[in-house]
Amino acid sequence: MAARRGVPDRVPRTMPIERGVAAMLSEHFGPTSLDQALRMDLFGVGPSPTVRETDFSRYFERRDMTWDEWGRGRVWDDEDHYAEYFYPLEKADTVDEILAYPWPDLDASYRYEDLAERVSGIHARGKAAQGHLAETVFEMAWELRSMDRLFEDLILGNETGPVLLDTITDRRVTTAEAYALADVDILHVGDDVAMQERLMMSKGFWRQWLRPRLVRVIEAARAIKPDILVWYHSDGKIDDLVPDLIEIGVDILNPVQPECVDHRWIKATYGDRLAFSGGLGVQSVLPFGTPDEVRHHVRETIETLGAGGGLIVGPSHVIERDTPLENILAMLEAIDVYGVY
Repeated sequence: MAARRGVPDRVPRTMPIERGVAAMLSEHFGPTSLDQALRMDLFGVGPSPTVRETDFSRYFERRDMTWDEWGRGRVWDDEDHYAEYFYPLEKADTVDEILAYPWPDLDASYRYEDLAERVSGIHARGKAAQGHLAETVFEMAWELRSMDRLFEDLILGNETGPVLLDTITDRRVTTAEAYALADVDILHVGDDVAMQERLMMSKGFWRQWLRPRLVRVIEAARAIKPDILVWYHSDGKIDDLVPDLIEIGVDILNPVQPECVDHRWIKATYGDRLAFSGGLGVQSVLPFGTPDEVRHHVRETIETLGAGGGLIVGPSHVIERDTPLENILAMLEAIDVYGVY
C-alpha cells in the first residue's frame, strides 16, 4: 500500500546493514533473529548461484584478487569490507572481444527453478518480495570496462560501448522476466548516476544510452506482470532525472539521500506520482548524531516523506560499522513511535 502511495496502518521499513553491523546487532539481540529484531517488511530474491566455475585470471595481471560470476575483479582490505576494483574488459578493443567474454549464464533455466517457491515463502510470512537487479546496466558496464573507457566508447562512437550495454541488458531482461513469472512484488532496478551535488552525466547522455535500456527491462517484467512495482535506486542528487523516471514507470524512488535531496521539495513536487524509500542519512545523522538527534531525524523524515502515505522508511544506504549501536537502537525505537498513521 505504501509503495502505491496509499496510507497503511504504519510506515513499512527496509533495513540494509553491513555485515559488521549485523554481527554487532546479533550479539545485542541474542537469539532473536535480525529479521524479527529489525522488523523488516521487504526481502530480496535473486537467481540461484551459478554452477559454473569460470576462471577470469587471464583478464588480470594481479593474482591476489577475487571475482564474481561477472568477472569483476576485487582486492579486498584486511576486513573484507573495502576493495580496489579491477576491470576485466578494460583492454578490450573490439566487439568480438566483448562478445567472446564468458558472460554469466543468467539465461539458464536452473538459475530460476526455485524462485517461485522462495517468493511464495516470503509471501507466506506476510512480507513483500523484491527481485534484485541493482547495478542494472551502467554500473555493471563500467565495473567491467572501467568508467574511463566506457565513457570514451560512448562519447567517441566506439561500437564496443553499445554492444557492452546491450549484452548486459539482455541478461537483465531475462532475469526481470523470471521475477515477474515468480510473482515478485517489486522489481529493484537502478544505477548510481549522480554525485553529491549533480548528475555525473548530462540528461541527454542518460536519455540516449541508459533510459532505453532501462525501459527494456521494465517493459519485459510488466509484459508478464503488469502490476509489478518498479523501485529505482541511485545515490546522490538525482533531482533532474525524476521526471524521466516517472515517465518510464518507476513507482518507488530510493534512497532520497537527505544530504543531497531536499525531502520537502521532492515530496511536494512528485509525491503524487512517486513513493519513496530510505531517507535516513548514513553520511550524517545516523553515524555522527546523538541518539536524540537520530530520533528527531526519523520523526522529521516520516512526517515529511511519509505525509499521506507513500514511504518505506530506512537508511539511505547500508548502515555502516561507524554507526554506534545506541543510534541504531534509537532509530528503530523512533520508527516504532512515529511510524504510525
